[in-house]
Amino acid sequence: MSYSWKKVLALCCAVSLLAAPAYARVHGGMDNEGAVEIERIHTVEEVDLAVNMEVDGLHPKYSNRVPESWHPVDTVEWQVREQDSPQLLHRWPVKVEDTGGTLLFSDSPEYVEQDGILYSDVVEGAGRIFYYHLNNTHQNKKIAVVLENAGPHTAVLNINRAGLSEPSKNYLWVGKTSQQQYMDSQSDRDIFVFAGRRKLLDNVMDETVVKPGQLVNGIYDFTVNVPVRLSVIMYGAGENPLSFIENAKVLPKDEHRLRGTYRGMNRIIKADRIYNPAVDGAVFIPLADNDRDLYRVGIDATDGSETQNYGNYGIMYELQVPVDGDGDIQYMLNPLGGVYAGAMAVKSLRDNRRFLLSVPRNRLFFGEKMYSSFTGNRFASGEDTDYIYFNSELEDLGSYSGREALHFEFSPPGASNLPVNFILMPATQAQGLAYKWQTR
Repeated sequence: MSYSWKKVLALCCAVSLLAAPAYARVHGGMDNEGAVEIERIHTVEEVDLAVNMEVDGLHPKYSNRVPESWHPVDTVEWQVREQDSPQLLHRWPVKVEDTGGTLLFSDSPEYVEQDGILYSDVVEGAGRIFYYHLNNTHQNKKIAVVLENAGPHTAVLNINRAGLSEPSKNYLWVGKTSQQQYMDSQSDRDIFVFAGRRKLLDNVMDETVVKPGQLVNGIYDFTVNVPVRLSVIMYGAGENPLSFIENAKVLPKDEHRLRGTYRGMNRIIKADRIYNPAVDGAVFIPLADNDRDLYRVGIDATDGSETQNYGNYGIMYELQVPVDGDGDIQYMLNPLGGVYAGAMAVKSLRDNRRFLLSVPRNRLFFGEKMYSSFTGNRFASGEDTDYIYFNSELEDLGSYSGREALHFEFSPPGASNLPVNFILMPATQAQGLAYKWQTR
């Protein structure tokens, strides 16, 4: 089944069964004659937030921001109180290129009710594995990735980037923490798998107990010199994973079918032309809406069927928007589907520096406030237009000089809702807009 953002707003990587259903909200004006398909989405009420976190859900290590020298304008505070006219946004034209190696995506069955193999396929060269599973049994379990070398030569697998959350019932915290670790990672570790042997991708997996109801999310980038099979498994807390997999069976996928192998694990989104804040005004680039930014299609290697990555989880985006002009530019992220908790990175091409951005910065999640259906119907979004409303939730990604050459890294975080808008506007316009709404 194919989904469009004009029909369904949010498709999230984790669909909670802990509370009464919450349904997707339609973004913008809809023709009532068309059928509207419904998907479950996360709401704040569905998420167990009982986790001991030092800074309202944020680990201090991942609260860092870019240097003050990169912020020529004061931070915009989007705490607005009263309706005014919405801010019109025009879609900025871009070209999309999928590059890189192979993505293995394992999220089905998401709620795992028995031991077995959750996903498995063979990779050679550059790869990424993204897994997201919940122990839905009454016993303690472990979830791990096993490497198997069936060839005649020793496999050398180099891990160059990695993020692995601690198990938790707080799904948003798990998704955000694993993404923060992954984006902040500078790993360089070799694993040798001899011919005909097995090994764990990370020994910490076998040291970590996943209690009933807890979730784990792992993201690993690697390169390997010969074909190696990677298998995501759930097994008893007292078992040996390398022995367990000998007789383990592949578990059937759930109704969401979120698993598969996808060629091209990175997506480059490059603007068609240079953005000038004084001339071009407020613009946006839609991400992961399956309309302007399509979901990846791949193969479920366990049965050969075609599969679609609803949400593009595990895909690493690089947003390249060349800019020019004397004015400063405000960058923002606007979640459209519901609660959202993740990370981004900003890179300076001038001095080759890179900084992590916690999204949102000062709390675990944002996006729970949605504009009313009346407002959405009155100001219908289109293929090339959208709006910032008086109660839109926006994360400040920084104000930067129009002379600063920047790239932004983005990836849909586990447990969060999509799509999102990446927004650019003149910094002075953003300041004025926020001030106008705050003081009415």
